[in-house]
Amino acid sequence: MLFIKKTIPFFCFYLIACSQSKTITSDQIIEQSISACGWNQKEFSISFDFRDYTYKLIRKPFFYSYQRSKLIEGTAFLDIMTSKDQLKRYKNNRLLKLNDSITNLYSNSLNSVMYFFQLPLILRDDAVISELLGTTIILGKTYWTIKINFNQVSGGEDFQDEYRYWIDQENNQITFFAYHYLTDGGGVRFREARNIRNINGFLFQDYVNYKSKDKFTPLDSLPILFEKNKLEIVSIIENKKIKVDVH
Repeated sequence: MLFIKKTIPFFCFYLIACSQSKTITSDQIIEQSISACGWNQKEFSISFDFRDYTYKLIRKPFFYSYQRSKLIEGTAFLDIMTSKDQLKRYKNNRLLKLNDSITNLYSNSLNSVMYFFQLPLILRDDAVISELLGTTIILGKTYWTIKINFNQVSGGEDFQDEYRYWIDQENNQITFFAYHYLTDGGGVRFREARNIRNINGFLFQDYVNYKSKDKFTPLDSLPILFEKNKLEIVSIIENKKIKVDVH
């Protein structure tokens, strides 16, 4: 009888834990993460430096604007794309005429930087197909594991890419994420968040960018390889001089 009394509390805890993991959805976890990181503001503008460019993000209800600028030997270049217009490039404030392939090249480059910079907000996009895979323990901490795919209609040229996001159950922040891409021969990447800071209510983080020896390593195997120090550092992703204006 004593054995039964000791077992019942544990069994109840197990049932509660299982019930919570079954009732919560990937969309709810994403919304919790967006709120925890301050990206639930309706109108704001953010500027930052990444590598050779200065970027500017403007978001309003049903509208966004992505910009990047660069000064090359006294010549100012500016790229602008919005939710309503395709990318335009300006040279010393004069609009340049670009062919479709160059426009797509610049658009993809700008969109890629803005995608990762806006995490986790970007996971709310209409093109996103999310699925909760359960939980994963990485370095002794428990994370929600979210699988992300994209629908073909609005998912862009890289709609076939697949992502994993590991979201801390305690603070709802993305600590790790990984993705499988097909461009340039394909491959996988695993990123670890670092240098997390709060700027005017928004949480921003940089990343250590890793790759595996096998470029077709399953995404769900990457945390295990990370714990065993079997991933190779490719680059450090750092966003500098971040300024936030909430309207």
